[in-house]
Amino acid sequence: MGDSFTADPSAIAQLGSEFIDQAPALSSSASGFGGSAFSVGEAFGLLGACDGALTKYLSMLKNTMNGLDQLAEVWGRTGQQLQAMARNYQEVDAGCAQSISGTGGGK
Repeated sequence: MGDSFTADPSAIAQLGSEFIDQAPALSSSASGFGGSAFSVGEAFGLLGACDGALTKYLSMLKNTMNGLDQLAEVWGRTGQQLQAMARNYQEVDAGCAQSISGTGGGK
């Protein structure tokens, strides 16, 4: 029995739902973080303006925000793929059960 593989379609579908549910939350949290992170005021002072630290910080922050937005999209797509996988497992299981019981029409 140690060499067998088992998938639980309902657990896979639930995991997919969690990814889908958390994607907007991540996007919203990222937006809130970005709003406050862009408010740097005089954090870098005059020296920061001279050596480009503020420009570098803003560039890094924009890249970070883009990355978080992309991650939220990936979470949503991953959730959809997990749910599709769960449906596929259920369909295969149903087909196998029909084949074994002789109601699959193949006999």
